[in-house]
Amino acid sequence: MSPQQKTTKEKRIYLDNSASTAVDERALAAMEPCWREVIGNAGSIHEEGREAKEVVDTARAKVAEVIHALPENIIFTSGGTESNNLAIQGVVHERVLARNRKSDISILTTSVEHNSVLDTFSMLDRDGVQATYVPTDTIGKVDLEALERAMTPQTVLLSLIHVNNEIGTVQDVGAVMKIVRKYRKEHDTIYPLVHLDACQAPTWVPVHVDTLGVDFISLDSQKVYGPKGIGALFIRDMDTIQPIFYGGNQEQGLRPGTPPTPLIVGFATALGIVEEERDSYVSESRRLRDWCIDYVRKAIPDVVVNGPLDDTRIAGNINFTFSGVEGEQLVIELDTCGIAVSTGSACSFDASAGSHVIKALHKEGIDPTGTLRMTLSRHTTQDEIEKVAQCVVNTVQWLREAH
Repeated sequence: MSPQQKTTKEKRIYLDNSASTAVDERALAAMEPCWREVIGNAGSIHEEGREAKEVVDTARAKVAEVIHALPENIIFTSGGTESNNLAIQGVVHERVLARNRKSDISILTTSVEHNSVLDTFSMLDRDGVQATYVPTDTIGKVDLEALERAMTPQTVLLSLIHVNNEIGTVQDVGAVMKIVRKYRKEHDTIYPLVHLDACQAPTWVPVHVDTLGVDFISLDSQKVYGPKGIGALFIRDMDTIQPIFYGGNQEQGLRPGTPPTPLIVGFATALGIVEEERDSYVSESRRLRDWCIDYVRKAIPDVVVNGPLDDTRIAGNINFTFSGVEGEQLVIELDTCGIAVSTGSACSFDASAGSHVIKALHKEGIDPTGTLRMTLSRHTTQDEIEKVAQCVVNTVQWLREAH
C-alpha cells in the first residue's frame, strides 16, 4: 500500500502549471459581459458586429502593448500549437508559392522543442523539406557553433522554444540572433527567419519583440492564467508567411473563422496581469523551487535534476529523474495523495517511453521514464511545497522498495 492516502476533504495541490493554469478571476470578470452582451460577429458591419470588432481590437492592442509590438502584427489563433504550426508551415508555404522546390527548402530546430514543433517538422520532412535538428547542451541550450554550421542558403526558418516546457531552460535568444544577423548580413538575405515558441515565457520572463529581435512569437492563453482555446502569433512581416487554413479573410487573411470574442478578452486581460505582477511573485517562486530541489536532493542522493540550476531556469520549474522508478506510477501515486504533477508535456505521444527532452539532454546513462515535472503557480505556498517534497521523497523510496 502507498505510504500516503488521499483524504476526501483535503485541498488538492496543483503543480502542473506548464500544462495549464487556473483562469484568473479578473480575466473571468472581463470575459463575462462578452458572453451575454457582446453578441455580434466581429466581421459583421451592423452595430453589434462593430461593437464586437471594437472589443477584439482593444484586446489586440493590449496583447501588442505587453510584448511591445504593433496591433497589426498580432494574429489570434486557437493556442500555442496552432501558432507554432502557422509560423512554421506558413513560412514554408510562402517559399513554395515563391517557386522554391520543397527539396531546396531547409528548416532548423532542436530536439528539445514542444511536440507541436517537432511533429510539424517531421511532417514537412516527410513532404520533402529538409528538416535539420541542431544539438543542444545538457541543459537544453542550443549549440551556437553547430547552429552556425547548420545554416545554408536553403535555410528559411529557425524555430526555437524560448522557455522549455519540461526543464524550464530560458534559451539565450540574444546569442542566437547575433549569429543569425551575422549570417543574413554576410549572405545579403532576410533568411533564416526566426520563430520563437514563447508559450511558457510571459508568466516568468518578459517577452518584448524588439529586445528578442525574432520574426515570429507564439503565445498561449492557458499558460498565463487565461482561458483555454485562444493564443496569438506575432508576425513581424506579413509578406513572409501564408495561411495554412482557408475559408475567410479574418486576421488579415491568415486565420479564418469567427474571432472568439470572450476568449480573446480573457487572454488579453490575463496576459496584461502577469506582465504587471511578474516582479511581485518570481523571487518567492524561485525560493520555493530551490528549497524543494535541495530537500529532495538531500533525501535522495542519486536524483538527477534536469535543466540548469541558475537564473537561466524559470522560477516555477522543477524536473527530476529518479532511477528505479516509473514516472507514470509516481504521478499516479502522488495523484492519490491529492497532488497533481506530470512526467512531462501533456502533448507527448507516449509518456511511458519517457520524455524526448530528457533523452536529448542525456543521450545515454539516464532512464527518462523515471522523470517527474513539477511546475509552480504564482500562488504556490511554502506549506504546499513542503508537503509535495515530503510526499515525493516518501513515494520514491516506497516505489524503489516495492520494485
